[in-house]
Amino acid sequence: MTTPTMTVRVIDHSRWGTSAPYPAIRTVTIAAVCPQCGGPRGEAQHHRFNADGEWLSCDRWKNPCGHVDMYDAVLVEARRAVE
Repeated sequence: MTTPTMTVRVIDHSRWGTSAPYPAIRTVTIAAVCPQCGGPRGEAQHHRFNADGEWLSCDRWKNPCGHVDMYDAVLVEARRAVE
């Protein structure tokens, strides 16, 4: 059985302190289930925000189970999925 997936845009803070553009917005595909309890993840909603005078867009969602997905953990999950 294949796990359902969802594609989201998240903030990548890993370039902080380098000469690369910061923050970077990454589009990644992750499981559509909470990694902590296996319940469904919430529906991704567009989120526009200002970072150092520049307007950026990413996604955010609220899991019905109450577990919070941190962007750094989502990026790790996405990297593991393609390995």
